[in-house]
Amino acid sequence: MTRSLPVIIVTCVCAIAFSFGLVRISVSLVLTLQALGAFDIAAFREPVMEVQEFLSIQNEQALIPLSPLSYFAVIAFMGLCLVLGAILSWLRKPWGYRLLGVYLLAHAGLFVNFQTINPKISILIGGIILLIILVFSNQRRPL
Repeated sequence: MTRSLPVIIVTCVCAIAFSFGLVRISVSLVLTLQALGAFDIAAFREPVMEVQEFLSIQNEQALIPLSPLSYFAVIAFMGLCLVLGAILSWLRKPWGYRLLGVYLLAHAGLFVNFQTINPKISILIGGIILLIILVFSNQRRPL
């Protein structure tokens, strides 16, 4: 039983990271296409406008001002790091942990860039905790 617990933990953490990454990639892609005018779907108008409003306020104090498209690109990059990091971590490849670390750094970088803390800090803290759990569980996972 104890030898299977690390497998369950690694599977759950990698599934969470993979799923969250796919959501980030999908949402950023859809919102990018909406912002570019590739299509016009009513349900996506409001989120694009919310990002534009958020950036118009936050860019006043940002170290590096972002356009909606560059913000969506950052979100997609973070999602890609999560997806690839989850796959490579499941396969016990060191680059998996590194990519998950890059995701965490990018997430933290957004807080630093906009010089603000918001409730999404809990996602960052949770991600750090999950990465630590993943590393230790993967070390104990049977080959």
